[in-house]
Amino acid sequence: MRFAMTLAAVFFVAGAALGDAAPAPDGALDGLLAKARAASGAPYRFHIVSRSLEVHDGTTFEVTTETQGLKYHARSCAKDICTGFFFDGERSYETNFNDTALPLTSGVDGLQLTLRAIASYAFTDPAFRKNGGTIVERDPVSRDGQKYRRISVAARLGALLDVVIDPASGLVVGVISDEHRYAFEFGDQRKIGGKVTLPFAISLNGEKFTQYVERTIVEGPLQAPAGLVPDLSAGEATVPMQKLVRGGAQPVVACTIGGQAASCLLDTGDSGLSMSLELSEKLGIEPVAGTYDVHGIGQYVTGVVRAPALTVGGAVYPAANYVVLHDLAQYGCDAILGADVFAHARITLDFGKREVQIAPSGGSDDSGIALTFENFVPVVPVSLGGATVPLQIDTGDDGTIDLAYDYYEAHQSLFTPSGETAVNGIGGNSEGVSGTIPHVRIAAFDVARQRIGATKKISYNGHVGTGLLDHFVVTFDYRRGLLELVPRAGDASVTSAAAAQ
Repeated sequence: MRFAMTLAAVFFVAGAALGDAAPAPDGALDGLLAKARAASGAPYRFHIVSRSLEVHDGTTFEVTTETQGLKYHARSCAKDICTGFFFDGERSYETNFNDTALPLTSGVDGLQLTLRAIASYAFTDPAFRKNGGTIVERDPVSRDGQKYRRISVAARLGALLDVVIDPASGLVVGVISDEHRYAFEFGDQRKIGGKVTLPFAISLNGEKFTQYVERTIVEGPLQAPAGLVPDLSAGEATVPMQKLVRGGAQPVVACTIGGQAASCLLDTGDSGLSMSLELSEKLGIEPVAGTYDVHGIGQYVTGVVRAPALTVGGAVYPAANYVVLHDLAQYGCDAILGADVFAHARITLDFGKREVQIAPSGGSDDSGIALTFENFVPVVPVSLGGATVPLQIDTGDDGTIDLAYDYYEAHQSLFTPSGETAVNGIGGNSEGVSGTIPHVRIAAFDVARQRIGATKKISYNGHVGTGLLDHFVVTFDYRRGLLELVPRAGDASVTSAAAAQ
């Protein structure tokens, strides 16, 4: 159950306003928790798989959710193409159509943590409070003349939410957040597998949210999304960078897909994997299903194909789904390797030597810039004229700094436009302005006199492209959430930020 709502909701009425009694003493609260645990069958002890159907813009999606304890995995599928969400008990992740998971939050997702504790009834386990969770009874609430018990629940490191319990049945019938102004209601409570009782109908602020068609208990643990884990048994390999037809420093390397030789762009700005229409035809593969709005290097409505194994240097990636881009071939590459390739490997781009290394994730320390992710694209803080701005790192963009135009309009003192237009890499938009900024600070380094632009229709706050990365040896380690930068030897435009202070 993933949500972000700020709608007004007054479905349960505070009992105090109706003259109801004060909250029950702690002993009665302990009794209520025990009753809820018994009535529900303690679902947190089981691996439960649920299925529902959702319709968006005329397309029907099959939604499968899995829960076990505080863990939660949801996948929404149209035919064979799925995307989703995963919560590991602390952090939330977004998953793409190759089941690659990248974090939505840099730390504990407190809202999801407490919500999972409530939905699974883990808050009724005596261990919940022993492990730092808090439970406090509030004034009861009423609905249609019936009174319900209301208790405030917060998991350790979690947000505070209110649980509404039917004292007659002992079942959770609602979740309320005064802060965010929403109310979930749980209905159509049914016995599952003769062991647990859970709702089949959930509404949010009076509107249908989920209607399950099936909920079952299954054996075995809930597995985290696997993504595309490369076979790196051949060891590290150095692969030379090629050149794009239109120039630029973007890292294009030789690769093979299903044994077919190709040129592949290593693009952190792509949310998954993409290939040209021409390459898909050479491989003789047809779209898996439908058309999809794909984010990363731009937005395309296109088909998706299932392609055989990919080999880059010594790394072999398994068969995967690729978006088909009809205009890719004109840029001089056949495929774009995005988040799926970076997620489970340590990839070093040496722009000075024009080489790429792909190695297993890991290192001896945690030095480097902490990465966060926005729509599967890595984000780092960059200092521009003294203001720190989170920017996406996009190795498919041949620009230096390319800001969203609305951000530039709010910060026009950053640079004076020269009248030239900014270019946003492959598939990008060239409508905007550009100029020069005296210096850019990224990690522990200042880079002097860099080109900067503002482009309309760009995503997020803006991008850091290969025009800036070209001054460094750049290592991405998504699994460890780190970006490492080492200045190119003899590059006079790069100085230590500490030395400049």
